[in-house]
Amino acid sequence: MKVIDKIKKCECDLSTEELIELVAKGNRQVDLVYDAKQTDEDGYLSWTAENWTSVDGKRFIRSYSLDGRVLSEYSTYNKYDMKGYFLPESAKEVYLN
Repeated sequence: MKVIDKIKKCECDLSTEELIELVAKGNRQVDLVYDAKQTDEDGYLSWTAENWTSVDGKRFIRSYSLDGRVLSEYSTYNKYDMKGYFLPESAKEVYLN
């Protein structure tokens, strides 16, 4: 998928696994921007952008934004949970910071 690297100032073609490795081992973060508002399964949380970072290469934090405003809610995942929750292919834009 097309990823915009803001540090190297270029466009890359990376897979989901490659993005996870860059976050885990490369000390990078990934921002996902969506066309439409996303909502969790309980209907409690809605967001239009996600920010993914890694604490230690094994644990990941997903922060949420709604229309440019950062929300106080966040979620934590281990590396094996990422396949079900880290879905950059569904985002309109993917940024690597």
